[in-house]
Amino acid sequence: MNFSFIFIGSTHSFIDDFSKQEEIIKLTDPKFVLSESLEDLKLDSEKKFKEILKKRVVSNMTSFDEVKKLIELCFDKKINLVGIDLHNFGLDDNLQRKVKNQEELTKEDEGKLDKIIKLREQLHLSRILEYRKKTTHTIIVIVGCWHLRQGSLLRRNLKNYKIIAPVDKSGEVLLAPDENKEIRYGEIVSNGHKAEN
Repeated sequence: MNFSFIFIGSTHSFIDDFSKQEEIIKLTDPKFVLSESLEDLKLDSEKKFKEILKKRVVSNMTSFDEVKKLIELCFDKKINLVGIDLHNFGLDDNLQRKVKNQEELTKEDEGKLDKIIKLREQLHLSRILEYRKKTTHTIIVIVGCWHLRQGSLLRRNLKNYKIIAPVDKSGEVLLAPDENKEIRYGEIVSNGHKAEN
Protein backbone atom coordinates (compact mmCIF):
# COMPACT_ATOMS: atom_id res chain seq x y z
CA MET A 1 0.00 0.00 0.00
CA ASN A 2 1.27 3.48 -0.86
CA PHE A 3 0.91 5.89 2.02
CA SER A 4 0.73 9.68 1.68
CA PHE A 5 2.71 9.98 4.91
CA ILE A 6 4.90 7.79 7.05
CA PHE A 7 5.28 9.26 10.53
CA ILE A 8 8.29 8.23 12.57
CA GLY A 9 7.80 8.86 16.26
CA SER A 10 10.77 10.49 17.93
CA THR A 11 11.43 9.78 21.60
CA HIS A 12 13.79 12.77 21.83
CA SER A 13 16.60 10.37 22.66
CA PHE A 14 15.35 7.93 25.26
CA ILE A 15 16.34 5.43 22.56
CA ASP A 16 18.45 5.78 19.40
CA ASP A 17 15.84 7.42 17.18
CA PHE A 18 18.14 7.79 14.19
CA SER A 19 18.58 4.08 13.45
CA LYS A 20 14.81 3.73 12.77
CA GLN A 21 14.74 7.00 10.81
CA GLU A 22 17.64 5.83 8.64
CA GLU A 23 16.01 2.43 8.01
CA ILE A 24 12.69 3.97 6.88
CA ILE A 25 14.28 6.74 4.78
CA LYS A 26 16.48 4.21 2.95
CA LEU A 27 13.47 1.93 2.33
CA THR A 28 11.21 4.73 1.06
CA ASP A 29 13.64 7.05 -0.75
CA PRO A 30 11.35 10.09 -0.29
CA LYS A 31 11.63 13.51 -1.97
CA PHE A 32 10.90 15.24 1.35
CA VAL A 33 11.62 14.51 5.01
CA LEU A 34 9.75 16.88 7.32
CA SER A 35 11.14 17.18 10.83
CA GLU A 36 10.02 18.90 14.00
CA SER A 37 13.64 18.96 15.24
CA LEU A 38 14.79 21.07 12.29
CA GLU A 39 12.47 23.78 13.67
CA ASP A 40 12.12 26.44 10.94
CA LEU A 41 15.12 25.44 8.79
CA LYS A 42 14.66 24.41 5.18
CA LEU A 43 17.50 22.42 3.62
CA ASP A 44 16.45 22.23 -0.02
CA SER A 45 19.75 22.89 -1.80
CA GLU A 46 23.30 21.62 -1.65
CA LYS A 47 24.40 25.11 -0.57
CA LYS A 48 22.04 25.13 2.46
CA PHE A 49 23.15 21.64 3.53
CA LYS A 50 26.80 22.64 3.29
CA GLU A 51 26.16 25.84 5.29
CA ILE A 52 24.56 24.04 8.23
CA LEU A 53 27.16 21.27 8.19
CA LYS A 54 29.81 23.97 8.42
CA LYS A 55 28.05 26.21 11.01
CA ARG A 56 26.81 23.26 13.10
CA VAL A 57 24.04 25.36 14.70
CA VAL A 58 20.28 24.77 14.75
CA SER A 59 18.97 26.79 17.72
CA ASN A 60 19.08 27.25 21.48
CA MET A 61 16.64 24.35 21.89
CA THR A 62 18.04 21.85 19.36
CA SER A 63 21.71 20.95 19.46
CA PHE A 64 23.34 20.20 16.11
CA ASP A 65 24.39 16.76 17.42
CA GLU A 66 20.70 15.77 17.81
CA VAL A 67 20.09 16.16 14.07
CA LYS A 68 23.59 15.75 12.57
CA LYS A 69 23.10 12.17 11.32
CA LEU A 70 19.70 12.99 9.80
CA ILE A 71 21.12 16.05 8.02
CA GLU A 72 24.06 14.02 6.68
CA LEU A 73 21.79 11.19 5.49
CA CYS A 74 19.44 13.55 3.63
CA PHE A 75 22.40 15.43 2.14
CA ASP A 76 24.00 12.18 0.91
CA LYS A 77 20.71 10.95 -0.59
CA LYS A 78 19.75 14.37 -2.03
CA ILE A 79 16.50 14.51 -0.04
CA ASN A 80 15.01 17.87 0.93
CA LEU A 81 14.95 18.15 4.74
CA VAL A 82 12.41 20.65 6.00
CA GLY A 83 11.69 21.91 9.50
CA ILE A 84 7.98 22.13 10.31
CA ASP A 85 8.15 23.95 13.64
CA LEU A 86 8.85 27.37 15.15
CA HIS A 87 12.38 28.61 15.86
CA ASN A 88 13.28 27.49 19.42
CA PHE A 89 9.87 25.77 19.36
CA GLY A 90 8.27 29.19 19.93
CA LEU A 91 9.63 29.47 23.48
CA ASP A 92 10.74 32.82 24.89
CA ASP A 93 14.06 33.08 26.79
CA ASN A 94 12.42 32.38 30.16
CA LEU A 95 10.66 29.20 28.95
CA GLN A 96 13.75 28.04 27.04
CA ARG A 97 15.80 28.21 30.25
CA LYS A 98 13.15 26.48 32.36
CA VAL A 99 12.50 23.69 29.86
CA LYS A 100 16.21 23.04 29.25
CA ASN A 101 16.98 22.96 32.98
CA GLN A 102 13.76 21.07 33.79
CA GLU A 103 12.81 23.78 36.28
CA GLU A 104 9.36 23.96 37.83
CA LEU A 105 6.89 25.95 35.74
CA THR A 106 4.49 28.53 37.18
CA LYS A 107 0.78 28.43 36.29
CA GLU A 108 1.45 31.34 33.91
CA ASP A 109 4.31 29.37 32.26
CA GLU A 110 2.06 26.34 31.86
CA GLY A 111 -0.64 28.48 30.24
CA LYS A 112 1.89 29.95 27.81
CA LEU A 113 3.27 26.48 27.04
CA ASP A 114 -0.22 25.10 26.31
CA LYS A 115 -0.87 27.90 23.80
CA ILE A 116 2.54 27.38 22.16
CA ILE A 117 1.95 23.60 21.87
CA LYS A 118 -1.41 24.17 20.15
CA LEU A 119 0.20 26.68 17.80
CA ARG A 120 3.04 24.26 17.01
CA GLU A 121 0.64 21.39 16.26
CA GLN A 122 -1.36 23.65 13.90
CA LEU A 123 1.90 24.61 12.18
CA HIS A 124 2.96 20.95 11.85
CA LEU A 125 -0.37 20.16 10.19
CA SER A 126 -0.31 23.13 7.80
CA ARG A 127 3.31 22.43 6.71
CA ILE A 128 2.54 18.75 6.17
CA LEU A 129 -0.47 19.65 4.00
CA GLU A 130 1.62 22.24 2.11
CA TYR A 131 4.24 19.61 1.21
CA ARG A 132 1.58 17.03 0.29
CA LYS A 133 0.76 19.30 -2.67
CA LYS A 134 4.42 19.34 -3.82
CA THR A 135 4.90 15.61 -4.47
CA THR A 136 3.10 12.39 -5.30
CA HIS A 137 5.72 10.41 -3.32
CA THR A 138 5.32 9.30 0.27
CA ILE A 139 6.45 12.02 2.68
CA ILE A 140 8.42 11.06 5.79
CA VAL A 141 7.43 13.10 8.84
CA ILE A 142 9.49 12.94 12.04
CA VAL A 143 7.76 14.34 15.13
CA GLY A 144 7.80 13.62 18.83
CA CYS A 145 5.70 10.62 19.86
CA TRP A 146 3.41 12.93 21.84
CA HIS A 147 2.22 14.54 18.57
CA LEU A 148 1.19 11.05 17.37
CA ARG A 149 -0.85 10.13 20.46
CA GLN A 150 -4.37 8.82 19.97
CA GLY A 151 -6.72 11.73 19.21
CA SER A 152 -3.87 14.12 18.29
CA LEU A 153 -4.45 16.88 15.74
CA LEU A 154 -2.36 15.04 13.12
CA ARG A 155 -4.19 11.74 13.56
CA ARG A 156 -7.61 13.43 13.46
CA ASN A 157 -6.91 15.52 10.36
CA LEU A 158 -4.82 13.36 8.06
CA LYS A 159 -5.64 10.25 6.04
CA ASN A 160 -3.64 7.47 4.40
CA TYR A 161 -0.74 7.42 6.83
CA LYS A 162 1.34 4.90 8.70
CA ILE A 163 2.89 5.64 12.09
CA ILE A 164 6.09 3.82 13.02
CA ALA A 165 6.88 4.46 16.67
CA PRO A 166 7.72 2.84 19.97
CA VAL A 167 4.47 1.31 21.28
CA ASP A 168 3.11 0.10 24.60
CA LYS A 169 1.66 -3.36 25.17
CA SER A 170 -1.75 -2.28 23.82
CA GLY A 171 -0.12 -1.12 20.58
CA GLU A 172 -0.53 2.63 21.19
CA VAL A 173 2.29 5.15 20.78
CA LEU A 174 4.58 5.15 23.81
CA LEU A 175 4.75 8.62 25.37
CA ALA A 176 7.42 7.95 28.00
CA PRO A 177 10.11 5.33 28.53
CA ASP A 178 9.15 2.17 30.37
CA GLU A 179 12.19 1.33 32.48
CA ASN A 180 11.20 -2.30 32.98
CA LYS A 181 10.56 -3.24 29.39
CA GLU A 182 12.49 -3.47 26.17
CA ILE A 183 11.16 -0.81 23.82
CA ARG A 184 9.65 -2.19 20.63
CA TYR A 185 8.42 -0.44 17.52
CA GLY A 186 4.97 -0.99 16.15
CA GLU A 187 2.95 0.32 13.23
CA ILE A 188 -0.40 2.07 13.31
CA VAL A 189 -2.18 2.51 10.00
CA SER A 190 -4.77 5.26 9.57
CA ASN A 191 -7.61 2.81 8.97
CA GLY A 192 -7.14 1.74 12.59
CA HIS A 193 -5.43 -1.56 11.76
CA LYS A 194 -2.34 -2.20 13.89
CA ALA A 195 0.55 -4.44 13.04
CA GLU A 196 3.66 -5.16 15.07
CA ASN A 197 6.99 -4.38 13.46
